[in-house]
Amino acid sequence: MAMLDEAIATLVDALKATDEYQQYQELRTAVMADEASCALLRRFQSAQTALQLAALAGKEPNDEDAAAFEGLSGMLYANPDTADYLLLQMRMQQLIAQIMQRLTAAAGLDETLPEL
Repeated sequence: MAMLDEAIATLVDALKATDEYQQYQELRTAVMADEASCALLRRFQSAQTALQLAALAGKEPNDEDAAAFEGLSGMLYANPDTADYLLLQMRMQQLIAQIMQRLTAAAGLDETLPEL
């Protein structure tokens, strides 16, 4: 297990050394320092999670959640800093998803999600 812990630490260090990670952290610090942006991002993430949970459950999202997500998206993407932050956040999620796909394949695990 110690070898695996060491490999994980090396992977984390490699991730932190990427330009994407460093840019993400710089923007995150700047965006979160602004109380209004921080509050909007929290509401956006909450609305996004509600939509994702509905989709995973095979349900249509309720109109209130969809409207909140659309409205907040418009506000956040209109601001260059929050737009860049969200785009870099998506890029970081893609990098982590690529890592997970490779680990899942290497372990021989089924990549499909169970139905809810």
